[in-house]
Amino acid sequence: MPHWDNGYLLSRVVETYQAGEPNIRLYDRSGKKVREARIWFPESPRVVIYSATVTSDGRIIAAGNAQKSDGAAAPFIALTDLTGKVTNVIQTQGFVPANICRAPDGTIWSFGGTGYDTHSEPNPGDTLRHFDFQKGQIGSYLPRSSFPQHLHPGPEVSAEVRCGANEVVVYSRTARAYLEMTYADVAPRAYHAEPPYGLRLYGFTASGSKKAYGCFSHAGKGGLFYLSFNDVTSTVRWLPAEGTVGLSTRSGVITGLWGSEGDNLLVSRAEDSAGVVAIHWVAPADK
Repeated sequence: MPHWDNGYLLSRVVETYQAGEPNIRLYDRSGKKVREARIWFPESPRVVIYSATVTSDGRIIAAGNAQKSDGAAAPFIALTDLTGKVTNVIQTQGFVPANICRAPDGTIWSFGGTGYDTHSEPNPGDTLRHFDFQKGQIGSYLPRSSFPQHLHPGPEVSAEVRCGANEVVVYSRTARAYLEMTYADVAPRAYHAEPPYGLRLYGFTASGSKKAYGCFSHAGKGGLFYLSFNDVTSTVRWLPAEGTVGLSTRSGVITGLWGSEGDNLLVSRAEDSAGVVAIHWVAPADK
């Protein structure tokens, strides 16, 4: 699903099978395409893009997997220049960088997977990792054993990570977990987070500490929800934002959450006279 980041809307093609095919595109707020990247590696028959983000000056950062000619996986995080050409690559062997975001200092945070052994058991290792394009991995947190061993799919699936001014946050619908960690912390704070009953995650963003929002829907109903925190019990609840949840054909119901910019959320609404994919900048109402 496309998302808004650093003044651009990012769209990605999940799988590409030959060099020269654009697999990440950037659009400005008017909807005009301003840049595209062709993330590819020689002798790879297939490249999968898991997640992407962008620098403030428009360079694309992508996380994915380059399949080798022998079928082996080569997970990576790549940085492009302003022409969309790959200039730096971090190989994340043993770690699947399923979700990434860029911190204000230019480093990359990823919430991902550790893979599985021959018995389909998760490999040991940390799920939240910190990378630098010059130094490689510079930090790792939250072991896979923090989550149920037989969780299927893994905690990195149906999950999102967002880098704010002072903290990195993670939401995993699969693991029913919300994580928050300031850049000065040595470990994340974990909260139990039950998703809205019967609804699937279709968008997530955070506009600051304890300001997290999700778009959930299924079978023609859903909308915008926000997190309510209980620090005593280390739990959070997804509460419906007033007037935004209901049947997806009802005027005003939020049908898409594309990201945030400052304190504003970028959303789409049902029965929008501007079109079903029109994006609006709105101030959230947490009630």
